[in-house]
Amino acid sequence: MLPPKHPRILSLLTISLALNCFLGCASYRLGDATSAPFRTIYIVPTLNESYAPLAAARVSAEIRESFIRDGRVTLTGNEAEADVVLSVTLTDYRRTAQTRDQNDTVRARDFNVALAAKLSLYSPGQGNYYFRDRTVYSNTSAYVGNPYGANGTTNFDYRQAENLAMNRLARDLAKGTLSAVLGNW
Repeated sequence: MLPPKHPRILSLLTISLALNCFLGCASYRLGDATSAPFRTIYIVPTLNESYAPLAAARVSAEIRESFIRDGRVTLTGNEAEADVVLSVTLTDYRRTAQTRDQNDTVRARDFNVALAAKLSLYSPGQGNYYFRDRTVYSNTSAYVGNPYGANGTTNFDYRQAENLAMNRLARDLAKGTLSAVLGNW
């Protein structure tokens, strides 16, 4: 290998490249950079106006957990102490068959399960809504039975499949709610 003709230029170029790499990343911060215009939130227990079985308690718990994990606002147990009040109403629940059993076309093998909720974020101190009746959707698939089981041994358990799907729906609705409340408007 031949020695470089201009070692000083090469060393200056290397130093400037290293400085650019280090200084360019110096202002990077972990987490979400947006901040909410409020510090505390009270979450009203979820209302269930849909036909979703036992969904209100799961959705309420997941929403609370998502706000606790995020950490940008603090949950309060008293509506009077909160800067804002979040109310969630489950409005629609649908279960649609996607595929059918090859031996019995009345039985479904898997379902598309969807849940919709309306959110309202109210500021008691200002007496107005940040947003009202904003809709958040969640959908997932629920698989019934074991598709890899031998013929005749497949156990159809609709309740278990729907129960597992409801957990996923509640988590997705909680993520959507967190994004609606703390995201950029």
